[in-house]
Amino acid sequence: MPQLPPIAQVLARLQRLLSDPNSGLDDIAELIRLDAALTTRVIQISNSVWFGRGTPCRTIGDAVNRVGFREVYHLVAVVASGAIVAQPLAAYTRDATTMWHESISCAFAAEMLADRLAEDTAVAYTAGLLHSIGRLAINKFALAQGPALKPFADEHFPRDHSSAEFLLLGFTQADVAACMLKKWDFAKTITEPIREQYEPLEAQEPHDRMAAILYGARMLRSVICHKQEFGESAEEDEVLNHLRMSREELLAFAPSLQTQLNRAHQMTKL
Repeated sequence: MPQLPPIAQVLARLQRLLSDPNSGLDDIAELIRLDAALTTRVIQISNSVWFGRGTPCRTIGDAVNRVGFREVYHLVAVVASGAIVAQPLAAYTRDATTMWHESISCAFAAEMLADRLAEDTAVAYTAGLLHSIGRLAINKFALAQGPALKPFADEHFPRDHSSAEFLLLGFTQADVAACMLKKWDFAKTITEPIREQYEPLEAQEPHDRMAAILYGARMLRSVICHKQEFGESAEEDEVLNHLRMSREELLAFAPSLQTQLNRAHQMTKL
């Protein structure tokens, strides 16, 4: 199983801090200081046109206080996603840029839906960011089989590559992702929705709501990243009913999601 990059360890601990009402900006700054490259990047972005105003930030404490509690998590996640998920996956015919776009757009979409539904936005964002991380391990296995193995067939949303994965392996990348994240000490509030991302109606309480949010985020991800159009289905109707939202209401988030993705893309170019 792939080792967790140091920056992802910071992300996991940062997510727990965000969920703790007793934590503060000093706790966030102290955690980010553990990764020198991340510290430099956050200070750099905090001094950019997105946040820069007044005296330039010179320390991570200055940067965290400038951008705020929630926004600093976005910065860390944008930087971390480049190290964690932005890798070319031949078995899935995905280049690094596509992997990054899918992950970060799903994160933003999940956060927006969670905010609309009064659910934990930090949990939703993290689940969206890491929803397809199981592909990394499966891709490594597939490449080890040699050139005879064909790339997985992509059924697109809602099944993605899961049917081909299950046919070959007896499980999907969602199962692998949940196991990886559990080993890396991510909370069940994140691992279980990711495990049930293809079957959100089978998720157990209290994780069913977040699994449905992740399903909706994946739909928005597919619209933004792949311009996918899809017909309505009974499953979709049930999931959206669980979210108390119509398809039109869900898809209305697409313009805001595109704006967030464009902003994140500009940040990575600094």
